[in-house]
Amino acid sequence: MHARVDGPADAPAQTSHWPDNYGPASAWWTVFILMIFQIVSMIDRQVISVLIPEMRADLGLNDFQISLVQGLSFALFYGLMGLVIGGLVDRYSRRAIMFTGIVVWSLAAAGTGLARSYSQLFAGRLLVGAGEAAVSPAGQSLLASIFPRHRLTTPIACLSVSGVIGISLSYALGGNLLALFSAEPLSGPFAGLAPWRQVLVVTGLPGVAVAFLAFAFREPKRRSQPPPDRQAASWGAFFRHIGAHPRLMLGLILGSAVMAVAIQGTMVWTPTYARRVLGVSAAEVGTMMSVAVALGGIVGGLSLGVLIDHRFARGTRDMALRLLCGFCIAIPPVLAAAFAAGNFALLFGAITLMMMTMGSSYGPTMAAVQMIAPIEMRGRFAALMVLASNLCGYALGPMLIGFLTDYVYGDPMKLGWAIITGLLTAGPLAAWMVWSARGDFLRHLDR
Repeated sequence: MHARVDGPADAPAQTSHWPDNYGPASAWWTVFILMIFQIVSMIDRQVISVLIPEMRADLGLNDFQISLVQGLSFALFYGLMGLVIGGLVDRYSRRAIMFTGIVVWSLAAAGTGLARSYSQLFAGRLLVGAGEAAVSPAGQSLLASIFPRHRLTTPIACLSVSGVIGISLSYALGGNLLALFSAEPLSGPFAGLAPWRQVLVVTGLPGVAVAFLAFAFREPKRRSQPPPDRQAASWGAFFRHIGAHPRLMLGLILGSAVMAVAIQGTMVWTPTYARRVLGVSAAEVGTMMSVAVALGGIVGGLSLGVLIDHRFARGTRDMALRLLCGFCIAIPPVLAAAFAAGNFALLFGAITLMMMTMGSSYGPTMAAVQMIAPIEMRGRFAALMVLASNLCGYALGPMLIGFLTDYVYGDPMKLGWAIITGLLTAGPLAAWMVWSARGDFLRHLDR
């Protein structure tokens, strides 16, 4: 009879796996700084979702064009540059990579507010995506190098929670700053800009100062670890590793990406749905989305991180995958009912529930991928997660709903039904894909 390799008896042996120049205090300080980066990133990424009606009218755009600006233009460079940066993360200073990325995206986000044509708006969002691609691969790789495996889900969940805080702040800032600047426009160098443009400039520029926090933590090291094997760290080895484990990699990475279609499509278009169909003001929508995202994401993200680490140490090592699959089956029908009812209070509750469950499952899935990624490939696997989830979530999700609204339902007032269609299609598909990878995930942990 074989002894268990994943139960509580093994936990004490794992507690000493800290880098030579890191301990719990310095590791959590690093988590705190990475959380700040994620918050700023999400504000600059998501704030335009509250500004869509004004941007649409100013530049003469339709819903499909807006979906390309919000989704494809950002996600294209975010994903593609993420793979390039993921390779750099596996070889060079993660601090320098993050500093450069933050400066680039902050300047680009502010510059987007100056765009005078659709092509300039598209180009600005490309650069925002290119800069933001630095933080997630570098951050995930850094945390996987600092924390023992049985403690990894909680810090990575904290990154997801900080992203939720950033999204929450983006809605609150977007809605309330738009109302403020509409009543009292800024003077000085920003005078004469439309209120929605002033919002983008004011929320984008502070990131340049935040970038210097990248030098407030250390690169981890293990003196006992052999030098990296360049052949093992090559792109050829990376793709061979994926090809050797297709069901595992496709199930985890693409499954979470399909879940992102449901989440991001809903989150991007809910403010417009509330304003267009329900007649709610920009400030009310911004406040509702801010509270729903913060309440659901923070409570759900932290709770799931602690729960999954606890159950991992107790032997249920696939707890993250089980929860993700259950959420993707159960939550979309609840959201669909809220959109069909057309009630603002129900919508608030449903969005909160989605963020507490499906929205909080992405961080644990990232942690699961880092657990099974070879150490010399962690940056690229993090980048591949980013590429898949953003091309699907930020590009395909909003674009799918914009397409359904304009070309299937053919009525801007049918936006809610387009969101429902996306939810009920993507949720169950994501659950099936992730569930198919469970067995291979558990076997891979034992290697």
